[in-house]
Amino acid sequence: MASPEIDYPRLSSGSESSGGCFNIRIEGEDSRHTLDFHEDRKSPVYNARNIPEPPSPPGKICSKSITHDRGHGKSDRVPNETRDTWDKLFKDGYGADVHISTDNGSFILAHSTLLRIASPILGNLLQQSKVKNGIRCIKILGVPHDAVFIFIRFLYSACYEEREMRKFVLHLLVLSHSYSVPSLKRVCIHLLEQGWLSPENVIDVLQLGRNCDVPRLIVVCIRMIVRNFITISSSEGWEVMRRANPTLEQELLEYVVDADSITQ
Repeated sequence: MASPEIDYPRLSSGSESSGGCFNIRIEGEDSRHTLDFHEDRKSPVYNARNIPEPPSPPGKICSKSITHDRGHGKSDRVPNETRDTWDKLFKDGYGADVHISTDNGSFILAHSTLLRIASPILGNLLQQSKVKNGIRCIKILGVPHDAVFIFIRFLYSACYEEREMRKFVLHLLVLSHSYSVPSLKRVCIHLLEQGWLSPENVIDVLQLGRNCDVPRLIVVCIRMIVRNFITISSSEGWEVMRRANPTLEQELLEYVVDADSITQ
């Protein structure tokens, strides 16, 4: 099989959960499953001179550490017993018919029916994959094994350990976008906004937000950069961004200049 690749901006080493450049490779028999990212330069996010307040968060996030409310304010939470059952099915791997290979050479057991329902991208990969002894094999490469484990577990039960989710939040944001899992993307955005962002990692998060189509996160990052420009502009993340993406640096400088002119 060919391995189309997704190249993300190279991130600075100062970010806690990033490990350099994200380069997720989606296995497929042809290049139709390459996910290209195109920035809309006409979007108000990129061209607005007055930085707006970020919009309200999408959906409702459960405050519990290991579960996530998929609803949008509705009283349709799944009983804990049901979540535990799906979580156990994933962890035990009973009746699994999929092997998901990861970067460290090991694999994760999964069930094709659930993966097809949870992610249209995974469904396409499974449809193209070859079957050997009743097992379909696919690969999710370019991110740590533990991040893939958390990702697949979330597809089963929406359960997660908050400490692990925070550790791999940037990888999970990329996975949620690459494999079209909006519920996981909402959890990642929530965690990033709730105290995870800092002057050291905001440039990395901004670049991922642009590539992963997260306008709200982009606005939050720009506001932090404008308010803490002296500190952030001397960070390692800014230096990496300046060399790799001078156009973005120019855009951010224009935001800072415009903000200064408004306050004067």
